[in-house]
Amino acid sequence: MPRRQAFLIHLVLFLTLTTNVLAEGSGIYIGGVAGLSLRSDTLLESPTLGTQVAEFTPGFTFGGYVGYDFGNHFRLEGEFSYRENRLRTGGGKDPQASTSSMMFNGFYDVPVADRWSLYFGGGIGVATAQLETISLGQAIDANESLFAYQLEAGVGWTYNPKIDFSLGYRYFDPADPEFVLPAGQRVSMDLQTHELIVKIRYLFNL
Repeated sequence: MPRRQAFLIHLVLFLTLTTNVLAEGSGIYIGGVAGLSLRSDTLLESPTLGTQVAEFTPGFTFGGYVGYDFGNHFRLEGEFSYRENRLRTGGGKDPQASTSSMMFNGFYDVPVADRWSLYFGGGIGVATAQLETISLGQAIDANESLFAYQLEAGVGWTYNPKIDFSLGYRYFDPADPEFVLPAGQRVSMDLQTHELIVKIRYLFNL
């Protein structure tokens, strides 16, 4: 058999098998996420204003996402999320640190039992960090856009072919922001978070 014909036959077989694999359980999905956000105590530092320990109370996170399940345990999605923690050590009306983000995520699902699976993955994107407090003797209300990444793992449960629930842990880490105050002073801090999250996902099977 000529090489060209053999190549075409193998290509057709490969595409057929790939299409069948992707067709099973594949499709566009949407979902939501909510949970607990924990920030470790960190330093609020300024070359001109000095240093202060920033202590946070447990906060919250929520968001939504749109993605595509390829039907071979692999998923890609775009996600918007928001997280907020109040400052124990800050003053003013509403001392808090918050971060909103737009992330591009990839996940891999590992079936372990009937309707149960483990998942792991992560993503990269852009975050906007905001700090609002009275610290270091200054009123601070500033924000900065940053590169961010996140890592995530958890356990999923399939309610039916279209709806999945999951419980997981997420580590979110934006680059350390350096906030510029109106008078020109600079203040930096670490805003990484540890999050316990619950997710729901709806698959359209279009």
